[in-house]
Formats: sequence, structure tokens, C-alpha cells
Amino acid sequence: MRPGTLVLAAVLAIAAVHLSARQPAQPGTAAAITEESIRGHMEFLAGDAMNGRGSGTRDEWMAAEYIASHLRRWGLEPLGDRRGGQLRSFVQQIELRTVETTAPPVLTVGNLTLTHGREMIVQTLGSVAKVSGPLVVYKPGVRIAAGASVLAPETTSADDRAAIAPASLVIAPETAAVRQRWDAAASRLPAAPARPVDLPAIAASRPTTVFVDPATYAVLAALPAGALVNYDAATTWGDTPSYTWNVIAQLTGTDETLRRNIILLSAHLDHVGARPDAPGADKIFNGADDDASGTVAVLELARAMAEGPKPTRTLVFAWFGSEERGGLGSHYFAESTPLGNVIANLQFEMIGRPDPKVPAKTLWLTGYERSTLGPELAKHGARLVRDPHPDQNFFTRSDNIRFARKGIPAHTVSSYGLHKEYHQPGDEVSTIDFPHMTEAIRSMLEPVRWLANDPWKPEWLPGGRPR
Repeated sequence: MRPGTLVLAAVLAIAAVHLSARQPAQPGTAAAITEESIRGHMEFLAGDAMNGRGSGTRDEWMAAEYIASHLRRWGLEPLGDRRGGQLRSFVQQIELRTVETTAPPVLTVGNLTLTHGREMIVQTLGSVAKVSGPLVVYKPGVRIAAGASVLAPETTSADDRAAIAPASLVIAPETAAVRQRWDAAASRLPAAPARPVDLPAIAASRPTTVFVDPATYAVLAALPAGALVNYDAATTWGDTPSYTWNVIAQLTGTDETLRRNIILLSAHLDHVGARPDAPGADKIFNGADDDASGTVAVLELARAMAEGPKPTRTLVFAWFGSEERGGLGSHYFAESTPLGNVIANLQFEMIGRPDPKVPAKTLWLTGYERSTLGPELAKHGARLVRDPHPDQNFFTRSDNIRFARKGIPAHTVSSYGLHKEYHQPGDEVSTIDFPHMTEAIRSMLEPVRWLANDPWKPEWLPGGRPR
């Protein structure tokens, strides 16, 4: 065994015994989803012992193995890595490679020369180190080719960001938030080049994002069409790999035809970990609402579906790692897994507390108005309404967007009310409204069961699919 494996196994075994002490209610009923079971999972996943489940850390790995131990008990099919010959695991280990800069990136456009840390800020390092070509000024409706250099508008909608995504280089106007983050980083490391980023060790598509001050942006916007852009990041791949972990399970449908239709239920299992430099005595960012709550929702739905009548369609349950570092786990899954048979994706994120902007006992669905999925689930009992925070662009801010951009009707189920504990040490189990969370998960069970048994398929509404 690797160092620490024995301790890990013991912790998981104790947790499994604790949660299985109560016999479940009748299979297939909403009553099988109990507050005690939910609380047990939450206290483990969001407790201090898990150290905030930091993306790509041993704590994230422990969370993945904890989830897998329950899936094995419930008899689901593992879709992770193969271990010991033909024995398959529920856990999928993903190797990451670190991209680092060896010198401050430089951008030249026309007569302008911009250097990172002076005239521009490279906020995101992309997977392409050098870019050369004409500058494209983006406007809604403009088709962006892969590898393009794009001048983004001052305000961008979710659809704008989706349209710009194929670019290799995106130049955007600096905001106060960007400047604040840069000033904070520069105060800690004055000569800091662009922050290293981790990318899955498969073909990754990620644009470089550059921010410029308003005066420079105005000069760029006034350049003649097709002005030549040259960008050189002088990047190198790090020598030491790191890892993140997904957990993937399947419940195969019983109907010979409908079983080819796959419904993907997902959540992200990581959070931001512990931060020694955090103000105050509490340094652990527990991530109870974000996203232990969604992780537990998918666990409970997996158990209820496995213990109840088997569905006619196939269900795949996925818990993604490193969502907090740019959706690395879902990126790997979306790029390495054939998705042609996936007809719908529901991501569960931040359902641990009610949102005062919607009625009691109600959840909201990102992109509700984009496809037929939300309205149809609502017709079959799901307490789902439109996202009451359209200005936050939540549709593009969770793992569902990976699948939506592949053409799959994919949305996030949530009740996040913009509480002050978001990404703070205060996101603890003590803040979770367990009656609300229990009712929220129960309310989705029968609508999901209907979707898993009916031949109906969701579709994008006109203009709803991200470009």
C-alpha cells in the first residue's frame, strides 16, 4: 500500500458502517432519502477532517474514494480506471501537466507592444503558447474560428463567452476586480509572471485571456480591420505531474432500445481547500454548500435509483474533480468519453440553503428558458423555476457548460441565494438547512425517475443552445 492508504481505508470503512446502520425505507420511494443519511454524508465530506477537499489534493482523492465505497455497496457499475487487471474502479485518475511561463508574455498589435505586468495582465494562460494572425473585433453573430485572436466587448453575455470560446487569444477591457486581484498578487510577488495553470494531459482547448486598461482598449478597437496580432507566452511544461479525480458510475437501463439513451447526473466533489493566509482563526474552506450539497444530492439519487425499480434508460452518475480550478475533471470526461448517446445532463450545485428570491421548497435551473428540459421536469413534479440571478451567468459557471457546448441539453439545479459564505471558511455544515436540502433532493427523485423511463427527449429551444 502507498503511505497513508491504510489510514484512508480505515476512515472510509468507519464512515460506511456509520451510514449503513439505519436500514433504508422501501426501495424506490422518496422516503428512502432521509435527513439522517444526508447529514451523515455532509458531516464527513464537509467536516474539518477533509480539509476543504482542495482541487487536486489528497483530500479530494479521499472524497472520491469515499463516494466510490458507497457506489460499490449499492451495486452500481464502475466506469473509472481498471485496477488489478480487469477489476474496474469507480475512480478515474486524471494526470495534469502544469503550464508555466519562463518570461513575461508579450503582445504586439500594430505599433503597440504590451508586456504582462505593465501594459497588460495575462489573467489566464492558454494551451497555445504563440498566436499570430488578424485581430477579430467580436460582435454578436460573428463566428469565431478556432485559434483566432479576438477583441472582446466591454460587457459579455453567456452566449458571447460561448461564441468566443474557440479563440486562442481573447483581449478584454480591464475591470476593477481584475485590477484588484492583480495588485494583490503583485504585492506578494512583485515580478510574478502569469500564474501557472494545470491542464489535463490530453488535447486541451483553453484560450489565453489578456486584460488591458481602457485607453489601450480604445486604441485596439480603433485599429483597422485585420490588424496583425502576435502573442508569445514563452511557456514550458512542468516536469512533475499532478492529479485530479473523478468518480463515474452507471445504472444500465432495462429496455433494449431506450438503454442507449443516457441521462448524466453530476456534481463536483472538490472545493478550495485550506488557506494558511486566510484572515481569522479558521483556515479551512469546508465547502458544505459548494459543493458537498450537490455531491450528496447525486449520491442520494444514485442510491434511490439503484435500490428502486430499474429504469428503462441508462443513468450515469458523475462526480467531477477540480471544478474550482477551471472544470478540469469535467473537461477530461467531456473530451475523452463518447457523448453521442447522452440526451440530458443535470448538474447539482449549492442546494444546501433556500434562495429567498424564489418560493419556499423551490429550486432553480440555470438556462431554464434555453431548452425543454426544465419546463418538462416541472410538469412532472420538479419544483424548478428560472434562475433568479441572470446577471450572474450561472449557466456557464458550472460543469454543465462542458456538455451544453457539445449540444447536450445540460443545466444546473441550485438554490444558491448569493449568501456571504460563498468561498469563505464560513461555508460549514452548521449553515446547511437540512429540511430544505432533504426536500430538495426528494423533490427531484420522481421527475428524474420519469425522465429515466419515458421515451421523451429534451431539445434546445430556438437560440438556446450555446454557440
